[in-house]
Amino acid sequence: MSYRLILIFFPFFIFSQTKPIKFFFQCRCDSNFIKDEITYVDFVRDQEKANVTAYIYNDPNGNQGKYSIYFEGNQKFKGIKNELYFESHPKMTNHEIRIGLKNKIELGLLKYIVLTDQINSIKFDILDVEKDTIVSVEEEYDKWKNWIFEISISGNYQKESSRKESNLSGRFEINRYTEKWRIENTFRYNKNTEEFLNQDQSYSSERLYKGLYGKLVRSISDHWSTGIFYGFSEDSYQNINFSNTLYPAIEYSIFPYKDVVRKEMVLEYKIGYKFNKYDQTTIYGKDSESLSIHSAAFKIRFRQKWGDIYSRLSAFSYLNDSSKNRLTFDNYFNIRVYEGLSINLGAEIRFIRDQINLAAGVASVEDVLLQQRSIATDYYNEFRLGLTYTFGSAFNNIINTRL
Repeated sequence: MSYRLILIFFPFFIFSQTKPIKFFFQCRCDSNFIKDEITYVDFVRDQEKANVTAYIYNDPNGNQGKYSIYFEGNQKFKGIKNELYFESHPKMTNHEIRIGLKNKIELGLLKYIVLTDQINSIKFDILDVEKDTIVSVEEEYDKWKNWIFEISISGNYQKESSRKESNLSGRFEINRYTEKWRIENTFRYNKNTEEFLNQDQSYSSERLYKGLYGKLVRSISDHWSTGIFYGFSEDSYQNINFSNTLYPAIEYSIFPYKDVVRKEMVLEYKIGYKFNKYDQTTIYGKDSESLSIHSAAFKIRFRQKWGDIYSRLSAFSYLNDSSKNRLTFDNYFNIRVYEGLSINLGAEIRFIRDQINLAAGVASVEDVLLQQRSIATDYYNEFRLGLTYTFGSAFNNIINTRL
């Protein structure tokens, strides 16, 4: 016999003089719905004012996503932690997902509520689940053996007196995720057409991309994984008539994979084969060529109560000519400095020495302005800086969505 526990919270102020829990939570979810549904805690805007905090991370898996919820007690609840998970599936609506997430948050809060006088405001009711007709998520997973299929297609058309543009894109994915295997296969199609009219002259541009790529990854242990990556593509912008890649890879995680939601430090290495057939003869006089390639990367990600940090350093080169290489350094920082003050920093730096696919000849003005073909460059830099400061009332319980 299996049962389901139902908790009903009566208004705490009727039964108790204890002040409600001061709760701070952070997530990419419908926060207004959660605040409106959970009425027996005080939601605060500043985490320093909270005695219970929750950080909710949404990590997409083969379905709609897995939510990892980390609770941490402060002040009188200091040292009390809780960790819960909620997994959605493709048949869930957005409303069902937010209800499931809200229920998990309430279960997490229960660990702290039982330590206060609010425990007197809870009514317990246990229902017989065997008489319920709800189909479990696990049964849905078993039906498809963890295989997930997704199809999407979109298009748009714009027209002005001197300009018109159309775009058609589509994607088809076949994925499977288990504790031991990660299998991903994706087909993408994108066609973009532009035409500009200037008195008696007209300029047109067409870019086409078709690609099939994927990976087969096997978990070896808590720290090691290995896999095989493949790809087939056609890209008019990159002067690629046909390209094929195949390379095995190995990865080492300094932290156990179970900690990946909150902290991650990973080393990876790939080595393999690439074949390119070009639309036009390249600047190196090649119409097609076979290449040996390898790459290495080091990635760091921390998501903690003081903020988020992401950094990735990757290096790529051709084995037959190491002078043709690429070095990429990508960083993102979102750091809470003090109370309502936070700073956002981002930077991406690429040193580009691997453009073997560039078409010979001088690119026309139309090619450059309409981005019809790629041109030579030695580097790419991008920098981002942001500062946020919020002050005022510490409480954030009221929901008002008028107008």
